[in-house]
Amino acid sequence: MSLVLSSISRLETYLKFNLNIVKAFLRKIYGVSHKMEPMLYRSELFSELKSLVGNDYFESGRFLEIGPKDGLDSYRLAALKPEELVLVDLPEKRYSIERWLHKIVCPYKFVEANIMYMSREDFVSLGKFDLVWCTGVLYHNAEQLRFLRKLYNLLSPGGYLVLESATLRDSRQLRSGNFVQIHYPDTYNDTGTITHFPTRGAIKTWLNMVGFKDIYDSLCYRASDRRLAQHRYACICQRPMTDSSGTYYAKSGCNPTYILGEST
Repeated sequence: MSLVLSSISRLETYLKFNLNIVKAFLRKIYGVSHKMEPMLYRSELFSELKSLVGNDYFESGRFLEIGPKDGLDSYRLAALKPEELVLVDLPEKRYSIERWLHKIVCPYKFVEANIMYMSREDFVSLGKFDLVWCTGVLYHNAEQLRFLRKLYNLLSPGGYLVLESATLRDSRQLRSGNFVQIHYPDTYNDTGTITHFPTRGAIKTWLNMVGFKDIYDSLCYRASDRRLAQHRYACICQRPMTDSSGTYYAKSGCNPTYILGEST
């Protein structure tokens, strides 16, 4: 028994030592503090995007990042040499974002806004993008179908969406279906914004409904902890060259302008 415990102790020391090396390397490369340590799956998701699409497609394109967080994804996106990188986040995030914004090595613009509450004029003025990068944002919105439709509308035909989100907790049986777990009026863990946790199936169905047909299920969580896939989901989608959005009365053929996610 003592031999087993000793072996476990040595293994824990080894893993902790090597994890610290990785963290130190990331801090050196990206210049972030220990508290701002990135999740490795974000870097892996970026690598998957490049493998699927190739660097040439993105060069001189327009990128949109919603909820840029610590800037690490922003730096990676800037390395693809876009014509412009537009970053959108809430006004209260400005202070933390300004700490690293000047390090971006491509033309960029920071927009203080909530995509869901922009005026139509301001939303249209954002223009179209070849890539929309949106990680860790979807589950902070109560109107998730409408949010995904907005992302679809921001893409040029043939453009790509990289989406990552937390998903439904608890029941394994429910996680495999199309369900949404609602936390209201008591929000999840007493947070200010987390009221809806969709399953990965629900997210994929919504993506289909708003017009995305080609959806690649990411394997990025293998880079940090496979267990993350039990309560998170990431994917890469391409907007079709011709709009294939669903409508409310598709079976009857009536009211073709009632597009899913476009209600006002």
